[in-house]
Amino acid sequence: MHRPGRELLRRPRDNYKEILYNGVLHLMDAHRSHDLFTQYLRGYDIQVLYMTDLLQETLVSSKQAHESLIDSIVSRCSSKEFHQSAKAKTALEQWLHERTPLQLADDIVHGVACSPNELGSSNLGRILLEICDSTTNEFVIPPSRDALYTRDAFSVIENNVFIWKVANFHRKCEPLIYRTIFQYHPYLSISGLNLIEWEHLSDDPDEATVEGGDVAYLGDGVLLIGCGERTNRAGIEAIARTNLFHRIIVAILPVQHEYMHLDTILSSVSTHAFALHYPLANIIEVFTIETEDEKKNTLEKLKWISHGSNIRQALRRLLNNPHLIFYDALDKKTSIQEQRNCRFNVLAINECHVVTYAGGDATRGLAAAIKHNDTT
Repeated sequence: MHRPGRELLRRPRDNYKEILYNGVLHLMDAHRSHDLFTQYLRGYDIQVLYMTDLLQETLVSSKQAHESLIDSIVSRCSSKEFHQSAKAKTALEQWLHERTPLQLADDIVHGVACSPNELGSSNLGRILLEICDSTTNEFVIPPSRDALYTRDAFSVIENNVFIWKVANFHRKCEPLIYRTIFQYHPYLSISGLNLIEWEHLSDDPDEATVEGGDVAYLGDGVLLIGCGERTNRAGIEAIARTNLFHRIIVAILPVQHEYMHLDTILSSVSTHAFALHYPLANIIEVFTIETEDEKKNTLEKLKWISHGSNIRQALRRLLNNPHLIFYDALDKKTSIQEQRNCRFNVLAINECHVVTYAGGDATRGLAAAIKHNDTT
């Protein structure tokens, strides 16, 4: 997890489309919500690991991690003027090499502003300031403003780690942080977790995108994944080609910001139940993907098999569970309001306890339906 910090205070001057969330997140409110959430998790003996702690531990213990992260920042995370110009690239690379591991971890999360206060008064700092003055950039390294949504950048499925490729250009630093951690952390790098290189299996690796908010592992080798605004067909087919799942179920989402991820409309709340935004229940087409023909030969072009546009019927059939339960708010108006406030994004702690965003309708909302076992 990531406890939000001053990256939240570093908002783009004009373009709020650069950030994932709508409206303004106040840091004190974000801290309060985060701390309540982590306290609840710890109450169920769930160990909470903080991204910044893991990154700092990684950079302190591994010179190779330090070098690799600097290369990634310069080539992929810095503002374009700083990796397109040879002079700027060299100056930034040298400036970053002078940073301590703790400073470097801070730089990639909180960003480095185009200011003497942050770049310093060294020759390298002055060179970077001169380049800043010739551009309209606010930052040499943009802050990771969406870092609190850790689930989008990676997923751990069984013993496998997938570092995802996010769709939003402004979030490109986040996966690099987790790649560095899982590849070089003194414990995690030797823990038996396998780092899965899925992108190169795509027919179009430059275009393939997957975000963790679309990924739901249902166990027993079954992956449910949303295909929409953030995760695309090229990314899903690359995952299928890893042959790590015996079944991949794809839900085609409306390409609209309010349905950016599968977890905005559908979440597993137990082994036998989902939370589902019912107004979309009969328009989401469901597919499975076949990677082999009848003779077990690998298909060059993967086959997408449609299972209709009634997601409840499709999941009951594909999961071989005719009694699968779907929870929703008790009326359409309330369901729409709950969806707008992300309350279908539910985390199941165990078969009897789930967590979702607070503030829902206490009598007709999703949480009330789950509590009283009102199903659709």
